[in-house]
Amino acid sequence: MSWILALALPAAGGLAQDGQERLLLGFEEEEHARLSRSIKLGRKEKTTKDGRAYVAWEHPGGIQALGEWRVYKGRASQGEHAMGIANVIPDRIDLVYAPSRFKLPQDPQDYHGLLNNNYAPPNGAMLHTCGVFRRIFPADWSEYDLLRVDAYGEAGVQTVRILLEDEEIGPPVVRNVALEPGKWTTLEVDLRAAEKERGLDLRRMATLSIGVAKIEPKPKPGTPYTALIDNLRLSRRADASKLPVVTDSSPHRLPDYYRASRPEPETLPVAPDRTPLALEAPIVIPTEKPAFVAPVGWAAAYDNRHLLVGFNRGNTAEAARLQLLQSNDGGKTWRGLDGGEAPTGLAVHNLDHGTGRGDVVGARADVLVFTNFGCRGPSFASLRVFARKLTFTGKGWEARETPDLVDCDPRHCTSNQSVVRAPDGRLWAAHGYVGRLGTLLVNVRLSDDDGLTWKGWAEGKSGAVPGSIHPDDKGVGFGYTYEEPVLVPLGDGVACLWQERKGYEYRGLKWARFDGRAWSAVEEIPAPPRTTTSPVGRPPLHAVSLGGKEVFAAGALFKGVLRWRDGRWVTELPDLPVGARLSVAGDTVVAVAPVYPTPKLAQGPVVLRSWRRREGAWSVPVDLAREEHPLSHKHDNVYVSRLGLVVQPYAPPNFVPVAWTCEGQNWVKVLRVPVP
Repeated sequence: MSWILALALPAAGGLAQDGQERLLLGFEEEEHARLSRSIKLGRKEKTTKDGRAYVAWEHPGGIQALGEWRVYKGRASQGEHAMGIANVIPDRIDLVYAPSRFKLPQDPQDYHGLLNNNYAPPNGAMLHTCGVFRRIFPADWSEYDLLRVDAYGEAGVQTVRILLEDEEIGPPVVRNVALEPGKWTTLEVDLRAAEKERGLDLRRMATLSIGVAKIEPKPKPGTPYTALIDNLRLSRRADASKLPVVTDSSPHRLPDYYRASRPEPETLPVAPDRTPLALEAPIVIPTEKPAFVAPVGWAAAYDNRHLLVGFNRGNTAEAARLQLLQSNDGGKTWRGLDGGEAPTGLAVHNLDHGTGRGDVVGARADVLVFTNFGCRGPSFASLRVFARKLTFTGKGWEARETPDLVDCDPRHCTSNQSVVRAPDGRLWAAHGYVGRLGTLLVNVRLSDDDGLTWKGWAEGKSGAVPGSIHPDDKGVGFGYTYEEPVLVPLGDGVACLWQERKGYEYRGLKWARFDGRAWSAVEEIPAPPRTTTSPVGRPPLHAVSLGGKEVFAAGALFKGVLRWRDGRWVTELPDLPVGARLSVAGDTVVAVAPVYPTPKLAQGPVVLRSWRRREGAWSVPVDLAREEHPLSHKHDNVYVSRLGLVVQPYAPPNFVPVAWTCEGQNWVKVLRVPVP
């Protein structure tokens, strides 16, 4: 399911009676009429289980879209209506990501608190505004000093959590305000302090969320609300409050978990075997059921002897784990990571739009797979995207027991990633998703401790690549298509390339470069004419860099290889088929591509061929293998169409590991492509 919010002019808000404060939301009937013109907000009269009448304000897409704002009449700080909020009690614990299941870092859990739960909005427990903020509130708050919210504690001592974001801040500004029961008070957030200490851009505000983070004693399950909120407004310090004011007086300082760090160099556990190899027949690994290296899978090699393949059994509840097999004798025998005959399972979430393809990084040939433990959108910043890490120890690969938190910013699924290790040991990661404005963007994050902690490329920011955020002037949406960026090391930083999306449509080929300090402007790459439109294997672009000076890219939409050096793009090897994968082995660039009798990827037979580029020239093609069945894997929709071919992008200097699967076949094939 996806949700689309139609274009409407931003609401101007209103002025409170004294003419100084600016009313944002008071939950009165006349406001509902105004909001329904901006975001098509529905209105339903309902009754709680204990007989309390309320009016549900919700988007026509249902409570799964914006959440349900439950408006009650009779007790309010202004007017006649107020909104109920409550401590988050998941309706379906089996679907909810719960931090207690994993030994995750405590700092981000403490900071995000209530917002750990991606599935909170449907139960009417909180106010959140992702994707609609600028339809109902002004984006520019720079004339005001304070955000004020009136609140009434129904029962118990509560902590109300208020979350604020501009377009790029990360993590959010979070305030925890104590609320005593039985009386109305005004909760206050110091916007100027957030601006000074965290760099909150009051001219480009993007989200506001309010919920109950803690309550004692615990309410009974099903309690409709534990607090009421009303009279959300912007104020100046000189504006008097009619109610007692409470605030979170703690500093806005960025948590240490998210602060800048220094990279640690990669270390090799054992001397690698680099004996020259000759081209041999593919290694056939039998599987009990049909196997797929798409949409998630990889081929990895540390040296001639140590090989690792990852594959899946399809996107079903039964097959919610990736399958891992490794060899320490050059592919003669294959075992699970525990030494047993069965593949080792690695738990991930939803293969087609919740998990990345898996990336082999560095000289150790470690593997990182990003997986999203939450698929609800629109939503708020929460503990959402995690990495499963496989590390080569010298004897084989070892799976890190617990997932590592990567990103809290996606507001829906994310099924793509690109991870590379820079020469200094730093891990760089890029992925595309629907962001806080309800539009697509590209995020780049980094890790200096081998993937244990991740943060944005700029301290205190989400990691958005400047210029990649799609504007929301033509509406917003939470569908299942995203930008699919690819990173390559370049100079003292990285370059990020992506085939720009609009819905299911592919637009221009874009890129931006980070020099270690700042990003270049986003530019369009002059790509060859497109030779195909649909279906398109995901990701639509593969790229590598050579020596941090040259960039090579091949795509699913055009033939040939794009090469960049010294500020200029040229097309090489113009007859290279679509769907090619690229690798760097030492000083050699290798292209591996499927060659079909027709341009349609869903038809066989298919021949796998390779080309080598060294000292500025491409070799003649070499046939590697032939299959009677297509390498493509059929899915219900074009957005998950995948080619069953994986290549290690930065390989040992003497060979490139390649793996493939064919539709309906009970095997994975692995080939070591020699590089003389």
